[in-house]
Amino acid sequence: MNNFNTLNILPFMKMKLAIFLCVMVNLVFGQNPSHQVISGTKYSMIPPDGFIASTNFSGFQNSKLGASIMVTELPIAMQLTVESFTADALRQKGMTLIDKQTIDFNKAKATFISLSQQANGTNYLKQMLVFGDDKKTVILNGIYAEASKDIATAMKAALLSTTYNEQQNDDPLEAVKFKIDVSGTPFKLAKLISGSLLFSTDGKIPTVSPTLIVGNSIGTISTTDQKKFCIERLKKLPRGESNTVKEMNAITIDQLPGYEIIADGKSNDSKDQLIYQVILFTGTGEYFIIVGSATEAFQTNLLQFKNITQTFKRK
Repeated sequence: MNNFNTLNILPFMKMKLAIFLCVMVNLVFGQNPSHQVISGTKYSMIPPDGFIASTNFSGFQNSKLGASIMVTELPIAMQLTVESFTADALRQKGMTLIDKQTIDFNKAKATFISLSQQANGTNYLKQMLVFGDDKKTVILNGIYAEASKDIATAMKAALLSTTYNEQQNDDPLEAVKFKIDVSGTPFKLAKLISGSLLFSTDGKIPTVSPTLIVGNSIGTISTTDQKKFCIERLKKLPRGESNTVKEMNAITIDQLPGYEIIADGKSNDSKDQLIYQVILFTGTGEYFIIVGSATEAFQTNLLQFKNITQTFKRK
């Protein structure tokens, strides 16, 4: 009888201890069991009902409502970022400022911004929570169609539920659904932004050194002319209006078809720039994109861009 009781009590006590430790960890880091980890970051959030963790970016999404919450971290002073959100600046990007206010958030000051934006014939509403310090900015961007505006209150509550956990694993390589190998090259991982890995030869972003960006589409596209889409996507890159296609080739990597483009462009300081772009199509409306740029050693960097791109694999 004693042996029977011991065998049954020990697992029970272990379970109770595990629950206790879990509760204590949540209390220490200001979280509760409803918080969900935001991949690739040290933040957690209580997302609205119906939202699930995204596999395309750091955040959550509700495909049925066409709504999402995306977390972006920028190596820019928060105050500079907040000051850039003016009505005129937003209007130039096709957005309308509805409201902008300073609020108390996690024992510090943050800015809460409400916007509207037209896209593909649909009017979207955005709620943005912006916080950080003099070295970085964190932007929580909640977006939903105006037809789903009933979730506005739940969206705001989700953004304001965000907590920080210094011990949380924020490895960006675990937050994306692809692999890319830069070993043996001078490229170093610098940042994860909006589901894209940013590499540079000095490990910094922003930088004037050669860069490589690898990411996937946030949503889906509908196109019957993939070649045309790739050219249009090239023109949408920063300063893309100056990009001129020199060479375009069909390419297949990891059994995904797509196109490789080698183009001439201009950098921020008007230097001649090499642009290397590869887009791979999944067949389900999503795509992966790889963009390399350099203002020096064009042939060397082009070869490196090509070699790195060939290592691309889906997880």
